[in-house]
Amino acid sequence: MFRNRWTVLAASFLAAAPSAAWAQDAPTEWDSTIAAANKEGAVTVNIPAGGALRDFLLTEWRKSFPKITLELTSTDEGTWIARVRIERSAGKYLWDAALSGSVTSFTMKNDGFTVPIAPEFILPDVKDEKIWGGWERVFFDNEHRYVMATQNFLKMPFYNARLLPPEKVKEEGTRIFLDPALKKSVIWNDPLIPGPGETFPIVMRRLLGDDGLKTFVTQQVVFVAGMMDLVDKMARGVYAMSMGPGMTALLLPYKKAGVDFDIRPLGNTPEMGAYSNSGGSNLIVMKDAPHPNAAKLFVNWLLSKDVAAPLATVTHQDTNRLDVPSQLPPGEQPVPGIRYVEPQRESSVADVNASHDLIRQIRQAP
Repeated sequence: MFRNRWTVLAASFLAAAPSAAWAQDAPTEWDSTIAAANKEGAVTVNIPAGGALRDFLLTEWRKSFPKITLELTSTDEGTWIARVRIERSAGKYLWDAALSGSVTSFTMKNDGFTVPIAPEFILPDVKDEKIWGGWERVFFDNEHRYVMATQNFLKMPFYNARLLPPEKVKEEGTRIFLDPALKKSVIWNDPLIPGPGETFPIVMRRLLGDDGLKTFVTQQVVFVAGMMDLVDKMARGVYAMSMGPGMTALLLPYKKAGVDFDIRPLGNTPEMGAYSNSGGSNLIVMKDAPHPNAAKLFVNWLLSKDVAAPLATVTHQDTNRLDVPSQLPPGEQPVPGIRYVEPQRESSVADVNASHDLIRQIRQAP
């Protein structure tokens, strides 16, 4: 299905831009890459935890490339960094690509373990810079070459409307974070561990100030290491608010299982802790990948409109492609005209680290 659509897409771009040298070679290069990838037989990718993403990728990949096994792992990011370092020091090259948080991606890049992504592009629409709004918009590393944010969405706290009345949230606004009613009722995916909670500190520091952040951390928050542990506790009504992953897609299995809950986004403005985020969608391609052709195939397939559009719906995270409209409800879309903090860019790493240091100091204080 995808191959046929991509062939049509390539032909349309050829007709629209016959002078582009790369366009004339695209169909042949695509077919030869598929043939070479079929011989490799596999592609190995580390992805964030969560059944919706995994199920979608596995199901749709099998439909498109039945001769190539998509081997997915969801090793937590801190463990994966350590594992790759150990493997590479022993001369083992086991990974083709990864989707991860930005800090993990920058670490892999700065360790010299990744290659530029744009040379991997084959499909005309994928390599068209205009569709992405310019490479500087979607490449989050300082070089704008190695770390591509495939998705971008508003990240925000979520709350349990049965423990924290929506009327109270609306009335208090930012003050809700320090409301005594939330004492030890906020669960935060530990920001000092690579994962979905690590970019919240810079946002909360700007929102509450240093003293306010200290009060929030010491009086309101309970930290948890595992992302799915956070999701489970929110679904079961243990906490009133969460800071970590976007909850909507991750809660679907609980909904299907009949778990009764009312979890809502806190708000889509900076005053409610919302900020621009790429989550675990930051794509890297590994240097000396064991399946280079299959890796190239995976990159183009993942970034194509045929995959990016439905993936946005499944993950509840909009694609960075500008030719796909937002898949999110209005309350989770960016408010026009508002400039949101982008803590996942490498240019923000120093500020993120400073916020982490402050969190560490607060937690270690007697």
